[in-house]
Amino acid sequence: MSTFQTGTPCMQKLDPLKYVNYTFGMVLGVDEFKQEQTYLFEKGRSHNRLAHGYGTLCGLHVQIVTTPDPEVQISKGIAINPQGQEIHVQQLMCARLNDWLASNQAALQTLYGNPPFTLPLCVVLCYRECPTDVVPVPGEPCRTQHDSMAPSHIAESFQLKLCIDADQLLSPPSAGSPPDASSLPNGLCVRPSQIEEDTIRGFGTLLRRIQITDISPSSVTEHQLEDLVRQLSPVTATSVLTSPPQGNSPIELFAGDAADFLRAAFRVWVTEVRPTLVAQNSTCGCVIPSEQCVLLAEMSFTVGQSGTSFQVVGSVTVDETRRPYLLETRLLQECLLNGGFGAGTGSGGVQPGCAVVAAGAFSILPNGQAVTLGPTFNGLTATLQSQLPQGSASYLLNWTGYPPYLKPTTSPPSSNMYVVKGTAIAATQPWPYVLQVKSFQGTGILIRVQNSESIDPPVGFTVEISEITGG
Repeated sequence: MSTFQTGTPCMQKLDPLKYVNYTFGMVLGVDEFKQEQTYLFEKGRSHNRLAHGYGTLCGLHVQIVTTPDPEVQISKGIAINPQGQEIHVQQLMCARLNDWLASNQAALQTLYGNPPFTLPLCVVLCYRECPTDVVPVPGEPCRTQHDSMAPSHIAESFQLKLCIDADQLLSPPSAGSPPDASSLPNGLCVRPSQIEEDTIRGFGTLLRRIQITDISPSSVTEHQLEDLVRQLSPVTATSVLTSPPQGNSPIELFAGDAADFLRAAFRVWVTEVRPTLVAQNSTCGCVIPSEQCVLLAEMSFTVGQSGTSFQVVGSVTVDETRRPYLLETRLLQECLLNGGFGAGTGSGGVQPGCAVVAAGAFSILPNGQAVTLGPTFNGLTATLQSQLPQGSASYLLNWTGYPPYLKPTTSPPSSNMYVVKGTAIAATQPWPYVLQVKSFQGTGILIRVQNSESIDPPVGFTVEISEITGG
């Protein structure tokens, strides 16, 4: 056996901030061409990443097809990943869930135990490069056939994966301590962490709390608003010096101060918070993270067993609410030219408007307790307050999302009011059923559902709550 190997020249370290200074008579080699490519690649990727962000640009819709077998389908589209690389999916892609379960059955059993159990999966799109177009290349003598051939092109491609939702690993159905996300059984992966995406959404929630008013002074100081922004990052939160207001209460900015206050808030975001988010695990700020994947959707379904094989049982839910996406500048321009969202001010400077703030359907148990019947909007809850034997029951409605419930002011002029639309779900008898609003309390809206004949109580109710704001 020969111990000789083909010698290759040492490559210089590629620098994304350096480009080739072409000069007449210069001898160009592989180093120079790779350096030029690196410079141009990184300029485009850093522009995508730092100036625009990352996420879905167009298409890539996720849907479930149930026949003949449960199958997740992803339409054609384009995305930018956390490194700023463009990912192009040029045809409809699909994955059969039962086939995936069969391929990963041993790993899933190690993680979750025996069926039945609820499996949280995420559809993840990753960037991938594929060497292609192999051609013969000159080189040293005594080479192997493998060493005499090399790919002449690199094709940008993609990889679609079904990954475990790392957030759900904190309380898996199996007994015992959950495994660390970095040490999952072979064949399983975890979804991207999305630290920056979640923090940006937190900043958006903070901005939605701000109301421009003509009432002086502002409800916060400039330093308090800056510290509210710092608290969005787990790193800069430790540098908070003031005591900004907590909770989800509105932040009122006097019109004369608003521009300066908002400039200060955005400056803290750019100079202090965002460097810790872009770098993530790096010790150097503003470094593009190594993550090459972007979340498309979250799925959840029940895993059962047919014989010895894991199978999907029941329906598969798809949730795309946590998918990061980017709007084109033209659409943002049109939004701005048409007045944005909620433009204008009413009496007292509070922006007027009417919007649904909570909604849901509830089933009434024999003990009178109300439990959700399907999804709710903004975390709406219905807490039993009193129950009469004739079939009448009172419930306190409240919600956890933004904007929070605020008891309507009793002295004019009111700054907010709620409109409650509800329907009691009838039982078996053809009697009239009613839903009434009893009062607006400090902790929620008190309603009553009943049968007008005081017999055969309703079996549930649906409710939608809208908030009216302004003068």
